[in-house]
Amino acid sequence: LKKECCHNNEKVIKTHLIQKIVDDFNNYKPLIIILIYCILLSSVQLSPLEPQKFMSNFMGYFLVFLSLFKFFDLKGFVEGFSTYDLITMRVRGYGYLYPFIEFSLGAAYLAQSNLFVVNVITVVIMLGSGVGVLKSILSGQKIKCACLGTVLNVPLSTVSVLENFGMGAMAAYKLFFFL
Repeated sequence: LKKECCHNNEKVIKTHLIQKIVDDFNNYKPLIIILIYCILLSSVQLSPLEPQKFMSNFMGYFLVFLSLFKFFDLKGFVEGFSTYDLITMRVRGYGYLYPFIEFSLGAAYLAQSNLFVVNVITVVIMLGSGVGVLKSILSGQKIKCACLGTVLNVPLSTVSVLENFGMGAMAAYKLFFFL
């Protein structure tokens, strides 16, 4: 009887674990698809693999794609963004500018234009956004991430932290090539 009880508990735990994995995958499926597209688009543009150009292209496509989702419902994006972005909490207009900044940075990466300045701005913006995301998560807030606008429902989570700090880290890494 005791063995049967433990066996049932293991089944329940496995079922919950599988359900959590499926739920997480479904929550982040839009972001996973965007990442795959960014990798594929960045890869097909290069004859031999050029890591620096690949990284610029990846960052460009990623920023452009994310900005486009924000434009579908700019007001809704600003509402969501203002719940965790430290600047937008104080200066609402920044939230309206953010998708334009993000799109411009992405376009500059794709055009390989002014990359030193673009990387500096990307580091500042991504680290600033990342701090707001991290602060919200650590405070236990359960809010929707505005990274994909209001079109897709992605929870604010560790993935959001990695997205912001990851882009900031890539831009910082690229700055070393200018030194």
